[in-house]
Amino acid sequence: MRKLLVLVTVLVTTFALSSCSSGSDKPNANVPDKPPASVHKVNEADYQNSYGSYVFRVAGGTVWCTINGTPNMVVCEQNEVDVAYKIPDTPSTCQGAWGYQARLWAYQPSMGKIADWYCASGLYSDPEGAYDLPSGSAIEVGDITCYASDVVVRCDNKQGQYLALGSEVYGFSN
Repeated sequence: MRKLLVLVTVLVTTFALSSCSSGSDKPNANVPDKPPASVHKVNEADYQNSYGSYVFRVAGGTVWCTINGTPNMVVCEQNEVDVAYKIPDTPSTCQGAWGYQARLWAYQPSMGKIADWYCASGLYSDPEGAYDLPSGSAIEVGDITCYASDVVVRCDNKQGQYLALGSEVYGFSN
């Protein structure tokens, strides 16, 4: 009976402690709220590059994003040297960098989550020369809308899933 009590105690303690750890898709308290409907939307054509993607730097900070119309998704990148958040554990399937690039699809991809970290072997896009998305404004391309709140970006799809990325915060909603 004593062994059973010890086993139950260990299992309950393990379960309780595991629920305290934060997974990579748990929203951080500092994730910006969804922008109001009245938010100023910039002219997306001003942000289009020669490849047909839309690239912007978030309020002049260390985050930049690329929205692709086809396939409709956004990849946001955080300059590695400015990261202040705890880098999530790299999965064994990733042979590149993890925890600096996040991706949000407009729809459910054939594999993986709608919003998650992106295993990268380099920069997805070059932020040099990209226009700033001013704090308090948004850009909408297809089913993706990105909103700059100070130096944090929040990108939402039409289904309500989002990613958020800044030097001190990240969050996903699947």
